[in-house]
Amino acid sequence: MVDRRKLWIGVVAAGLLLAGCADEPYETTSADSTLAEVLVELHLLAARKAVVGDEASALRDSVWARYGMDSAMVARRLEAYARNPKALQRLHQIVQDRLLAEQYASPLPQLAPRR
Repeated sequence: MVDRRKLWIGVVAAGLLLAGCADEPYETTSADSTLAEVLVELHLLAARKAVVGDEASALRDSVWARYGMDSAMVARRLEAYARNPKALQRLHQIVQDRLLAEQYASPLPQLAPRR
């Protein structure tokens, strides 16, 4: 009887350990659309700074305020994603797709027709 009980406890413990070692925890598997939007906007601000040359700290602060986040919160979320490469890759793909959509949605400068 004691051996059966030990075996049962061992099976339950192993099941709990395996359940705790799932490949993709919920926090990082669901696409974090807010984080993706923040990363997109920060990337666009960095591009603006590179092109225009202005320091956009007030604009960056407005991004933080709009989404109710700060740099420490974003860093913590990115650290969580770093522990799950598949989720990080999905987040990166979401950001990349969104940036491409921004690029192709913006009007391109028109060239004057040749005469």
